[in-house]
Amino acid sequence: MLTTLVVGELPRPRRAAIAAGREWGRSLAERPMPSERVDAEDGIRRLSTVLAGAGFAPGAVDDAEKPVIPLRHCPFREIAQQHRDVVCSLHLGLMQGVLAEVRAPLTARRLDPFVEPSLCLAHLTVSKG
Repeated sequence: MLTTLVVGELPRPRRAAIAAGREWGRSLAERPMPSERVDAEDGIRRLSTVLAGAGFAPGAVDDAEKPVIPLRHCPFREIAQQHRDVVCSLHLGLMQGVLAEVRAPLTARRLDPFVEPSLCLAHLTVSKG
């Protein structure tokens, strides 16, 4: 019902879903101490911990330079199948919010939904610096 409202009433539902997801992600992330430096590996671990807690069943990342997190369960699968653009955008925003909150040198760039019936792929980019 909420996704139908978002799709029908908001002029840019995808953008609104990403923004809402970012706030959600920030609220779920455990912020590091001000002096604590989070590298890409730790950022992936922290993101995977949040995703696991939210029910996404994240798998291991195979390539540290071009990280892709396999998500083996979508807690909103039925809704996502009907309103993929909004729900998957919300989840992309969630990942972006977590990574921003933990100050990881990573960006969640893309989410490929349902590449298999129970598999989505979250593509991250490592910031050089």
